[in-house]
Amino acid sequence: MRKRWIFGILCILCAVGFAMGFGDTAHAAFETSVETAYNTAVQGQDALDGLDVTVKEKTVAAATNISSEKQVSLKVTGIKSDYLKADIQVDSQEGQTESYYRKDSYYTTASAGNIRRPMDRAEIWEMINSHIYLDMTSNYLKMLCSETAADGTVTYHFAATSETLGDYTKKLLGVSGDEQGFVIDLLSGTMETDQDGHVQKRTIHMVYTVNQGDRQETFLMQAEADFHQNGQSVTVALPDLSGYKEAEPEKPVETITPLVRTVYVTDDVNVRALGSINAAILGGFPAGSGVTQTGYTSDGWIQVQYNEGTGYIWGDYVSTVKPVITRNGSGTMYASADVNIRTSYSSDSLILGVLSKGSSIEISGTTDNGWVRVKYNGHTGYIFADYLSWSEPLTVNYVKKGYLSGIVEDASFGSLTIRRDDGQGTAVFDTTYAVLTLEDTICYGDWVEVYYEGAGVPCTATQIIDPIAHEDVSEEQGVFAEGTVSECSGNTLELSGSDGIYRIFDISDADIEMAQKPVKGQYVTVFWMSQTNGAETQNIPAYRVMGF
Repeated sequence: MRKRWIFGILCILCAVGFAMGFGDTAHAAFETSVETAYNTAVQGQDALDGLDVTVKEKTVAAATNISSEKQVSLKVTGIKSDYLKADIQVDSQEGQTESYYRKDSYYTTASAGNIRRPMDRAEIWEMINSHIYLDMTSNYLKMLCSETAADGTVTYHFAATSETLGDYTKKLLGVSGDEQGFVIDLLSGTMETDQDGHVQKRTIHMVYTVNQGDRQETFLMQAEADFHQNGQSVTVALPDLSGYKEAEPEKPVETITPLVRTVYVTDDVNVRALGSINAAILGGFPAGSGVTQTGYTSDGWIQVQYNEGTGYIWGDYVSTVKPVITRNGSGTMYASADVNIRTSYSSDSLILGVLSKGSSIEISGTTDNGWVRVKYNGHTGYIFADYLSWSEPLTVNYVKKGYLSGIVEDASFGSLTIRRDDGQGTAVFDTTYAVLTLEDTICYGDWVEVYYEGAGVPCTATQIIDPIAHEDVSEEQGVFAEGTVSECSGNTLELSGSDGIYRIFDISDADIEMAQKPVKGQYVTVFWMSQTNGAETQNIPAYRVMGF
């Protein structure tokens, strides 16, 4: 269920099936020599001393294009004797199992421990064939032909339908009955033999449909069996089986206990027809789905409602608590603000570090509760998704807190431009959300203080302080101040006013109404034009200086 697979082969097989007339239920007549050779190869495996086979299966759901894989490794010896031994290992999404057969007993592991139960030779041979599909003789086929290579190897091509397969359907799908409504729509495959007629490889492609009430789901199953013995002897080394307890004959090895409740699947999971990894797949649930459980088996399977019937999922993939599902992803994202990087997808988890506003970070997935999984200093971390963006910011020169003062040059709605006191030109601020601390209003020429934060231009003003109170004066009215000259050099006059305010004047265009230029310590009166009641303190253009 975890891997995706292109489902186009299903359509190709169906098209081939219709072209060959598989809808016709009449049994086809095969070329006698081909049929005889095929059946001899199939049944001839019984004459070998041993089998060493690996079977790889893949099942794909048409509705979701999600695939499930299973591998069976099977070794058998003593086929020609009365002392048959077998080692069967199965590896699938639902886990791994290993079972054994020796003489007349089958050994397996159940929830109660290691169990031994009687099994005659015919039963174990039936189980072996259910894994490797080696007893599919020509009686079950609709089409059979062959091609012989120059080295004497032969490849058989065959096909079958649900009608020709009959009861063999149960073996192919691993089901005990037709209560799930299984229908094999199409089966085709190949079998390769060596120069001696021994099977080397068998491949099957099968399309089947599951009907449950008004619901239908279609699947493609591909099975490839490789026979490794190549005329060599096979060795089966069984472990110590003395600790296996005999199963109670009146009681099945595994039982179902009723239990109705809601559970959640923690990963994409198969739904099988029976509580067995060899059973056919009915469908599946995506990770995070809520499922109605109706019971459980003693060997770890959960019985659930599926469509209008019953199915089984492996117990390791369910939880009574709804899980947080993380989907893999990749790419680079950027912080829209300073944000914590945490050890888990919760604001209560530990903080690994801080990602500064505008900084980039590599992501590896997303959760369904609003977090992004990231790679951070060799660790896996999580950042709340609201603080990340796929778009790279225009600038990363972020100012957390700042302060400037200066003379107002423009005070438009939502914007403020000042001539900075530090001589670094002008500064522009967005004042939309600023707290205003004013005597009345902000006017051109006012000296203001601005607290701000942000990146780029304009920065965001958080507070503006304007201490100046304004009066209704005309430009023709003059304002004056008296005081002692603290310094006078070039075109700058610094005045310590008798009103307690220290001011700096530009006297380059002023009328100096005194015998000489003002000097330090001299008491003077300075006139200037003002709309702010004379409250300016720096860079004031003076128009008259009078001495005493």
